[in-house]
Formats: sequence, structure tokens, C-alpha cells
Amino acid sequence: MDLVLNFKSLLRFEKRYGQMANGSLCVTRTLQHELAQNWGIRLNRYLCHPLGVRDCVTARIGADDQNETLFTTQVGTDILLKPNRPALVVSSTSWAPDEDFGILLEAAVMYDRRAAALLDENDSADEGVLWKEISGGKQYLYPRLFFIITGKSPEKEKYEEKIKRLNLKRVAFHTMWLSAEEYPLLLRSADLGICLHTSSSTLDLPMKVVDMFGCGLPVCAVSYSCIDQLVKVEKNGLLFSSSSELADELLVSALYLTKTIDALKSLKNGALETVSSARWAAEWEEHAKPLISEVL
Repeated sequence: MDLVLNFKSLLRFEKRYGQMANGSLCVTRTLQHELAQNWGIRLNRYLCHPLGVRDCVTARIGADDQNETLFTTQVGTDILLKPNRPALVVSSTSWAPDEDFGILLEAAVMYDRRAAALLDENDSADEGVLWKEISGGKQYLYPRLFFIITGKSPEKEKYEEKIKRLNLKRVAFHTMWLSAEEYPLLLRSADLGICLHTSSSTLDLPMKVVDMFGCGLPVCAVSYSCIDQLVKVEKNGLLFSSSSELADELLVSALYLTKTIDALKSLKNGALETVSSARWAAEWEEHAKPLISEVL
């Protein structure tokens, strides 16, 4: 009898306080329907995790228009990129000592401030006004930057806390972990990749750049002794040695995006050509096979 009473009390508790929650996670759509119909718990269609209370990207996510996303809009049967969409920038990191993530954070702050200065905006202006204008369709010469950072490490939480304190208006960071099937889809959809790998030995090359090139994604990479053997400036990407240089490259790339200048498209084509001209089989035939044949 006590067990039955405790179970009923638990149901009443969950139903009462479930209705007061800001959001809920459901393992199935059936459960979502049950909570909405019989428990009075209304669930948001979209769930996002900004690194902060709110940012220039999540201010738009969750809108009711089913024909729009943050990046696209549906016109008839066509899906079109929105002219005022943010630039999608991807960086894959292990959050390890040989990848100074602080460089990217400093560059993001510089982009935020420099874009405001170039647009003659008051840096202390209410960010809510900016979000309202963007939601209304206003297009800026220098767009918002939406950084998606993938990877796992104990150091990740430390940097997430730093991001929350940056107070960025035109830049948003979201972190996530993607499956092997999802990761190339993200790369294929992005506008620019960022590589912070410097190699502890300075003698090897980052395979993450090869992944990005394979998806036609141009890369801004930290410059070190041998990276130029992979990243060719103004052919398949750009190199930087400081956060200030990276901020400048982000400004240029963002300008390419809004002006639809062929330079960004040329870099994308160069990225694809890099991997298509250096397939494993071709490299084996040209370099490895002749050497091995000599000793057989």
C-alpha cells in the first residue's frame, strides 16, 4: 500500500513541477506527445546550447516559422541560403597543449570589435537591437560568425567557461561531439575551417586539415615549419601566426561571403583539388611502390 501511495505522490510531483520546467528532453516522440497531451507539459521544438545566457545565433533559433532555419529559407519548393545568414566556421580540436585555443578566442573578440568599428557601430550599444535587426532580415557587410567546435577533453570545460565571459555580439560558439557519419556533413556545410594544431614535434601534418580538404572546406591554419606543404596560401587556405592575423583573415573571409566574391569559391575548389590530386593509390604508385620494389 505504501509503495502505491509513494508512486502516486511521485506522479503528482512530476506532473506539477514538469509544467514549470523551461524545457524537457524526451527519448521518443511518443513520450513527447504523451507529456503534451496528458501532462500539460509543452516542449520546445528546438533545443540549443549556447555558451552563454544568449548569443547572436540562438536569438533566432526556435522561431515558429517552419520554412526557415538559421541558414536557409524555403521559397516554394526551393531551399535557399539566407542573405543575412551567419558564416559557419568549424574547428576540430583535442583541446591539447599543442593546440592553443586561446588564439581563436582572442581572434573572435578582435573580429567582434573590428567589425563594429568598420560598420561605425557603438560597441556599447544594446545587443538586443542587433538581434532584432538581424531577425528582421537586415544584412550586414560583416556577418555574424557561428563557430562549431568539435572534440572531447577535460580541458574543454575550462575554455567553455572562458567563452561565456567574452560578451560577444557578432560571434557565437557552440561545442559538440559528432559521430563519424555526421562530422563530414558538418564540414561539407561549413564556409571555413580553422586548424590550431602546431605539432609537438613540428615535423608532422594535421590530418584534420586533410579531412576538411576532402569535404571541399578551405582552412585557416596556424603557421609552423612544415604546414605549408599542405596548406597553400590563397590556393586552398590561409596561414596565420597570431590571433590578430587570424582576425584579419576572418574579416576577409566574411567579406567574401557577403559579397559572393569568387575568392572563397576558388579556395573551396583548391581544397578539393588538393585531395583529389593526391589519392592514396596514386601516392602509393608514385612514391612508395618504387622504393619497396627496389628492395624486393
